[in-house]
Amino acid sequence: MRSINKSRKIILCILAAALLSACGEKEVELPYGSLASNAAFSMDAALSRGKMDLFAEKLCAAVSDITEKSSISTGSVKAACVYDIDGLSVLYSYNAETELAPASLTKVMTALLVLENCPDLNEKVTVGDVTIREQGAQLFHLKEGDHITIRDLLYATLIYSANDAALALAIHVGGSEQDFCRMMNERAKLLGATHTNFVNSNGLSSDEHYTCAYDLYLMFQAAVQYEEFRQIIQTPSVSITYTTAEGAVNTREISTTNQYLKGTAQPAALSIVGGKTGSTSAAGKCIILYAMSPQGHPYIVVVMGAEDTDSLYRITTQLCNDVVR
Repeated sequence: MRSINKSRKIILCILAAALLSACGEKEVELPYGSLASNAAFSMDAALSRGKMDLFAEKLCAAVSDITEKSSISTGSVKAACVYDIDGLSVLYSYNAETELAPASLTKVMTALLVLENCPDLNEKVTVGDVTIREQGAQLFHLKEGDHITIRDLLYATLIYSANDAALALAIHVGGSEQDFCRMMNERAKLLGATHTNFVNSNGLSSDEHYTCAYDLYLMFQAAVQYEEFRQIIQTPSVSITYTTAEGAVNTREISTTNQYLKGTAQPAALSIVGGKTGSTSAAGKCIILYAMSPQGHPYIVVVMGAEDTDSLYRITTQLCNDVVR
């Protein structure tokens, strides 16, 4: 038996050597084709000598709780994190990988997919059925047959948190909200967001709709690479003009839901560039922010599950001041 095993090892070594030496024009016969003609086994000699980027080389790594730098009560929120983008470090982390309802922070992923799939933001969308049945949901009050640009839908989605605008984008990009959610979940996995499952494009309540603070950081970090996204999230208000199904031209002024852009005192340690808010009874009050230090260093701040709006901003401000030096 030992001699048979030894023989097998020798054969495997010979085969491995043959495969490794077959990167030129030679072909090695395989059960499903030859090496040169089988894309799954091909290798570019120049690329093989190159340096491969690590998946998380430019990301802050998820870690266990780091709460000693701030005096905020962890009982006052469901999760909170502060990420130093340039330093690739986690300054504060509480329940970073706990699966929670994200409310409208969901719309960060919706916007990311739109920016990745729609090269012309001036393209006009014919709105489909965007009926939202959840009572109290924020709406732009779009109707089926209205005509509006992708850019204006993004503004309505990100600064006004209009749930019908997010749904209109989802249908435009995915063909249906269900197919768009499939795209959301596939993209989340590619980003490394392993504690995420989306069942809608806007964050309205569902037990099967969840993510975590760290996954939101991954999505937001990808989104802020787009200049258009950064521009939208720092806009206090904007006028949106669209054409109704009946042909009338309507103009609406909408304002951000982000109180930091409306005069709420900024943290002393950071300047809030912009961000996204979220609020449902299941999620509580949530916010994700893109911020800058006086030296121009970027940070991402996530707070989820505060009891009320005043608590959300008080806790977020204190957290920034405590951990950013």
